[in-house]
Amino acid sequence: MKNWLNQHALAIDLVLQRLKNHWLNTLTICMVIGITVTLPGLLFVALDNLQDMSRTIKQDAQISAFLKPAVNANLIQRLINDVEALPQVKEVRYVPKEDAIKQLGAQFLQKDLLVDLPQNPLPDALFITLTDTQPASVKPVQAMLQKRGEVEELVIDSVWIERLHAMLLLGKRIAIIFASLLGIAMITVISNTVRMQVLTHEAEIEVSRLIGATHSFIRRPFLYMGSVYGLGGGLIAVALLFMIVWNLRQPVQLLANNYQSNFQLVFHLFNVGGLMLLSTITIGWIAAFIALTQKR
Repeated sequence: MKNWLNQHALAIDLVLQRLKNHWLNTLTICMVIGITVTLPGLLFVALDNLQDMSRTIKQDAQISAFLKPAVNANLIQRLINDVEALPQVKEVRYVPKEDAIKQLGAQFLQKDLLVDLPQNPLPDALFITLTDTQPASVKPVQAMLQKRGEVEELVIDSVWIERLHAMLLLGKRIAIIFASLLGIAMITVISNTVRMQVLTHEAEIEVSRLIGATHSFIRRPFLYMGSVYGLGGGLIAVALLFMIVWNLRQPVQLLANNYQSNFQLVFHLFNVGGLMLLSTITIGWIAAFIALTQKR
């Protein structure tokens, strides 16, 4: 085990020495990788923030249930209890038609028109606030209310929610496709770079083979080289994303304040940044493996 660890330590030391000797070339490759990864990273950061905004948005998903005129108080209370028992429901607010006409009168300029009405035209209503804005929370409550005989009409304030989640889903698909294409470009760049390194050290590799070096021992430094390229590019991408988000935070917050929102642009370093680093290191290793496989 100790010998195995020593071999890996020697391989890493050799790679770092080679990269240090050609630091400008190394920096250029890492910059290319970093900028390439930053583009889909921006998409993921934007989608991540939109997802957070959809969870914390003040205008909660709401269903308005207007009741039939003949429904008595006992049936209304039973309906309220049944709705409150649903796990998707956060709050149920009952507004009798008497309160509704008073609220309308308080907002209506020509109150005499309401006084002249022969009877109250407004129905009793339940205003149901859901636990979140996911469309999956709306459907079960909607289905339950549609089956109840006490309910005459439903108004579901969820069209905008479904549109928002559809846009987020589309954005995620586009970001994944974009990231996949740029990942292939990264593999091509790193693979060609590692292949050039193999050609540069071809004489050294032949000597190592003559003295009995194993295939794993020979190719291990190049696999680490691909991973280091990926790590360097990933760190640059994370730094670029952090600076971009930091520069955009104040303008975004000012825009949000104009819409009476407390939304803030954030960069989840451990979630998004960690995923980016893991992805770039993995892509670097795969690219080096492909280069060495083709060389064989």
